[in-house]
Amino acid sequence: MASGLGLWALRLALAPHPAAATDPIERLSASDAFAAGLRLGGAGRHLASLPYFRRAVRQAPDSWTARENFASTLYNGAQEARSHLGKDEPATRSSVERMEMIEESFRQTDTAATLTGDPHDQALIVYQQGQAFHTFGLVIDGLVEFRKAAAFDPSSATLTRAVSGAEARLRAGGLAP
Repeated sequence: MASGLGLWALRLALAPHPAAATDPIERLSASDAFAAGLRLGGAGRHLASLPYFRRAVRQAPDSWTARENFASTLYNGAQEARSHLGKDEPATRSSVERMEMIEESFRQTDTAATLTGDPHDQALIVYQQGQAFHTFGLVIDGLVEFRKAAAFDPSSATLTRAVSGAEARLRAGGLAP
């Protein structure tokens, strides 16, 4: 009798959590989760899109686009603001949580970069990393990434402007010209 009870407890512990089975996001395919994430992120609802991109990455772990969009969403979500009692404030609870999101964003970006060999895709990934550095005032690091991106795609006017803009900002002492 005791061993039967122990086996029952073990089966209960190993059984899928009921919430996972009822979570509608968990039933989505990678492409459906990705599309939902794009819709929400495109509307500026980055935190709301996180579970969709997380699902897309779980379903398609070798997709550089799923990982790069997840990375962008983590980064943008860390900066998302909300209005509370008439005052704009970060939507995430703490600065530690925001930094963890940014750190995970960089990890996802690094993984995405290993999943594609196409120079245009590589340029996009490196450019977005440069934007993150540049936004946080790490202008030299941003410029390094912009130059790497431009080397992947020398014909891109966007990348040429990013390099020129970062160089101008450095000439101005790191401040926006």
